[in-house]
Amino acid sequence: MLKICHAAYAVLIAVGTAAMSPAIAQQEGGEGPLEKITAAATENRLRLDYDGETFSGPAWDALVDEAALAQFFLIGEEHGISENPLLAAQLFTRLADDGYEHLVIETSPAMASILDEALREDGLDGLRALYAQRGGEPAFFGMEEEAELLAAARATSNAKSPVLLGVDYEVASDPVLLQRLQEKRKPKAASAAMDALVAASDDAWAKYFKASGPQFIFSFSGDPELVRAVEAAWPNRDEEAAWILDTIEETLEINRRWVSGEGWQSNARRAALLRSNFLRHWRDHASRRGDGPKMMLKLGASHLVRGRNMVETFDLGALLPEIAAMADKRTVSLFVVPGPGSMTAVLNPTNWTYVEAPGKDSYAKDLGAVMDAAFDDGFTLIDLRALRPHMRPQLADAHVDLARIIHGFD
Repeated sequence: MLKICHAAYAVLIAVGTAAMSPAIAQQEGGEGPLEKITAAATENRLRLDYDGETFSGPAWDALVDEAALAQFFLIGEEHGISENPLLAAQLFTRLADDGYEHLVIETSPAMASILDEALREDGLDGLRALYAQRGGEPAFFGMEEEAELLAAARATSNAKSPVLLGVDYEVASDPVLLQRLQEKRKPKAASAAMDALVAASDDAWAKYFKASGPQFIFSFSGDPELVRAVEAAWPNRDEEAAWILDTIEETLEINRRWVSGEGWQSNARRAALLRSNFLRHWRDHASRRGDGPKMMLKLGASHLVRGRNMVETFDLGALLPEIAAMADKRTVSLFVVPGPGSMTAVLNPTNWTYVEAPGKDSYAKDLGAVMDAAFDDGFTLIDLRALRPHMRPQLADAHVDLARIIHGFD
């Protein structure tokens, strides 16, 4: 687990803008459209204080007050900002007093359950033991701050029911998931099919370790027909086995499209999986208690933006506000991006380590009018709702990404 230290960044519920179109750059004798955005952002900014251990100040109070009244509190992020999981951990711990029960994370349902189990039994030591296994460390959560977030969330409850819920596919933990399947009783034909699936995974990872080539990672190179063979030979599998097999099959299908150059199809199928997995969790918990629990979600920003997202699909961010609205509840969404000159921890898939580098998702590119409102010496929270009246159609047409974020996060 690697700890990365960063320069000060802005906690912004916004992303930047591209170069200004000459047609709308500045109105003659007056303030231009982007200047109005900056002015509105400056008028509606709050400082988030951080002393190296604890977050506080007016922005902290505002986040707690907003989240306490919501059904879902969404944190859409640029991955690898060290302070963000620390902020999320402190928020989740505080919001447990207001009824928050689950932290939804960017890993598969089965792997989130395994992480939860390891933490419940032995805290961070349990997580370290899991990470020592091949495939035991999911992407992102090997970073120290991210691991501490999982531990803090799990520590809010003594119940055996899980606190951590996964909704994604599974990039690197197939060895752990396949081991779970091997330990279950199954028909002989299913055992034979499982042996073939495990052998394919082992072979792919052997090639990966020999060549340091991410193209050999099983989730990108495996054949989904091997999974379907197990499913066909194991008709009465239990719920956990079914969900693991579904996850591996969907992962292989999603990544097969990505490798073949069908980027939109891959992203659309992944978004559908995220929505489907979330709804499965939601229906299960709602059916057992009569209403839905409060949840915090922390995923990449593209998964949580309201409406059409950065890869032109409809993801969780389009679904969750509607679920909340059906119960006369609401969501609150926070977008976290690094400030100018900040570095993030970026996963190097050739050796599964993290390197210090600019954010790879480019969410912080051309922050422009909104970044101009950030404090120079600390973290900044900006209320995007106050900026929306200034996002006129002509400006939105010229700055699609700016409009998407101002309307897509709060």
